[in-house]
Amino acid sequence: MDAVRTANLRAYVDSTPKTGSSESFPASWEKKQLAEERRKRSMMTLMERMDADAEHKQALSQVKDMRQNQENRKALDKMVERMRPTPDLKEPKVVNHDSKALTNDHSRKQNWAPLECY
Repeated sequence: MDAVRTANLRAYVDSTPKTGSSESFPASWEKKQLAEERRKRSMMTLMERMDADAEHKQALSQVKDMRQNQENRKALDKMVERMRPTPDLKEPKVVNHDSKALTNDHSRKQNWAPLECY
């Protein structure tokens, strides 16, 4: 996994609310992925670890800056949610579509900047 995805996972886990049990923690899959990355890091040589740490530190600072913006935060969270394995379906999935919407995001609320920016 590349440094940006790992940094995004770390930021996502840090931003999720903590619960009492580790089993009921909402980001348990993400924590397992981070543990796997730490295990891979332990197999590296010293110079490889130093390079990986420098990359990770830079990527983490970039991801934290990107997560300051609400739209970017939603996009990064969506990226993490797409990485998760899909649950097995036991029954058919029923999907409802809005007949008036032209696209999938047609009914999404737009966040506009203040008028003095235009």
